[in-house]
Amino acid sequence: MADSDNRPRLKLVGSDPEALAREPDPAPPTPEQGQESLGEEDRPAPRVDGYRHGRVPRAVRERQLLDLAEEQLAEHGYDGLSIEEIARLAGVSRPIVYAHFKDKESLYLACLRRAREELEQMILDATAGARGAREMVELGTNAYFEFVERRGQRWAVLFGGAELSGPGAREITRLRFATVVQIAQLIAAIAPHADQQTREAYAHAISGSAEQVAKWWRENPDLTREEVVAQQVAFAWDGLGRIVNPNSAAS
Repeated sequence: MADSDNRPRLKLVGSDPEALAREPDPAPPTPEQGQESLGEEDRPAPRVDGYRHGRVPRAVRERQLLDLAEEQLAEHGYDGLSIEEIARLAGVSRPIVYAHFKDKESLYLACLRRAREELEQMILDATAGARGAREMVELGTNAYFEFVERRGQRWAVLFGGAELSGPGAREITRLRFATVVQIAQLIAAIAPHADQQTREAYAHAISGSAEQVAKWWRENPDLTREEVVAQQVAFAWDGLGRIVNPNSAAS
């Protein structure tokens, strides 16, 4: 879990870092599926990232639909998410939306995956240069709350309370608990002698407390990110310090 310079490292949970780093290639623009048969070129619609209606690349349109769905989810929740409303806001027909996402559940899960990948990448990038255990905790915690601050809507969707059944429910659980997995990796890096049960218990405690502190912060927006991070780090390190430096804790 450590590089040759003995600095602890984290890895991305359930995602392909290379895929995240690649930007979609919008050129050359091609008509969207179903555009000509539906006569969509006759409908006036705003440009999307500079592309006129009917010539929007698939990746650009998909990003637009996810942005609109994220807004609707944050405001109305999963029950209030409507494919028809997303199509209306995007200026396209429903078949265009279904060409990207087969149903409402697929659209919702795509929003969760995007949010999860961005949060994980922010934490990975932030902790890459950590020079010790305490600094890794501080940098990782700051990255988490930076995501809350910059992407509050996206954070709310990721940690929202939508209930699905079947494979969708399992995917939601996996995506939400990926933070716990990532924290457990961090603990393994800074306290390699800690057993798996201890790592998992601490990871759940830290993840749960961070989520609750984030909710509290959103209700108290006058607090700065630095103040919130300091509170969370103090809480987390009080426990982590006992397994990172067990001899000191015992004395």
